[in-house]
Amino acid sequence: MEARVLGIETDPVRVAEDDVAPYRGLSPAECHSQFVDLMNSTDLQMRSITVQEWYKAWRALDAVDDPGRWWERVPSR
Repeated sequence: MEARVLGIETDPVRVAEDDVAPYRGLSPAECHSQFVDLMNSTDLQMRSITVQEWYKAWRALDAVDDPGRWWERVPSR
C-alpha cells in the first residue's frame, strides 16, 4: 500500500511547502521568538531523559535524516 492511499503526501516539494507555510511572512522578531521557544522546548525535552537515551535518540535521528534539508527543497518566492 502506498502512503498516498493513506492520505500522506509523498512529494518532497509539497511536504516542504506545507512544513514552512505557517512561518512564511513572519517578522524577524517573530521568527526569533519562535526559534527561542523551540530551543527552550528542546532543552526541556533533553533534560527529561537520561544521557543514554539522548545518544540513542540522536543516533536514530542521524540514521533517518536525509541529506536534502527541507529548506533546500522549498522553492524561493
